[in-house]
Amino acid sequence: MGEKGKVLENIMAFLASTAMIGIVVMVFANVIMRYVFNTGLTWSDEISVNLFVWFIFLGAVLAAIDGLHLKVDVFTSQLNKKNQKIFAMIANVFVLVSMGILFVGGINLVRVTNNNISSVTGMPFSYITVSLVFFAVCIILLTIYDMIKVCTTDGANKEVSKK
Repeated sequence: MGEKGKVLENIMAFLASTAMIGIVVMVFANVIMRYVFNTGLTWSDEISVNLFVWFIFLGAVLAAIDGLHLKVDVFTSQLNKKNQKIFAMIANVFVLVSMGILFVGGINLVRVTNNNISSVTGMPFSYITVSLVFFAVCIILLTIYDMIKVCTTDGANKEVSKK
């Protein structure tokens, strides 16, 4: 990825780190409040769960950027470069189809959860479920980028360049 891609990756890493720091601070503060002051922050558990969901999806996108998702290439690593490219494109089509299903389902889930309001914070639950749509869009864009690399270069794909 170019300079713009690295900036976006850094922004996502910053957001994921901020979410994790927020979770740790809120949970720690709530524990102190409960055991020392015999009270608690009623909203901290809910916000921590919301941040955790966002942290997971941001982390999954960051893993996809770095090519760290689980792959089994026992079969494809034995093939020549042309066939490796073909199988990489087939795998990417499967990823696009599954992320398309996740995207459509995520949009529907956001619509449904937008009407559900949290009793503690008063926020609609769609603030959590939109992370699913964000994840699907990011993976779709990364997969399309990977498909373009496979088509336009010799061995630029991570799976292809290993051989």
